[in-house]
Amino acid sequence: MDERATSPVDVVRASIAALNRGDIDEALEYCADDIVVWAPGRELDGQEVRGKEQLRLVLEYSEARWPDMWTAVRSIIADGERVAVEMTTVATEQGRRIAQPMAAFYLVRDGLIVEQSSYYDLGALTRALGEEW
Repeated sequence: MDERATSPVDVVRASIAALNRGDIDEALEYCADDIVVWAPGRELDGQEVRGKEQLRLVLEYSEARWPDMWTAVRSIIADGERVAVEMTTVATEQGRRIAQPMAAFYLVRDGLIVEQSSYYDLGALTRALGEEW
C-alpha cells in the first residue's frame, strides 16, 4: 500500500481491489482487529465471522477454492461512515463461470472497516456450486 486510503469509499474500494489481486494481507490492513462480517447462512439469521484472524481463514479458503475470483463494483454510495456497494462476484467452479450479484454494506471508522454485511442469493449459489444443505 503506497498511499493509505482513508475516506470510507476509498477504504472499501481499496479492500475490494486488494482481494481482486488475491492480496489477503493488504485487504486485511483495511479491517479493524475486531471486524464483524455477516453473510447469509443455513439459518435465517445468517452467519458471522468475528475478528480479523477468523476473516483471514475465510478469505484464504475462498482464495484457494476460487483463485480466479474477482468482484466488479457496479455502484457505490456513502453516507458518512456507511458505504453501500452493488457488485457482482465472478469465479470458476468445475470449469463453469459463476456470477453472483451481491449488495454489501460497510461501516468504516478511522480508515478501517469495522462491519460488513453482504446480501446474495445463497440458495442459487449453492445450487450453482452443486452443493446440498
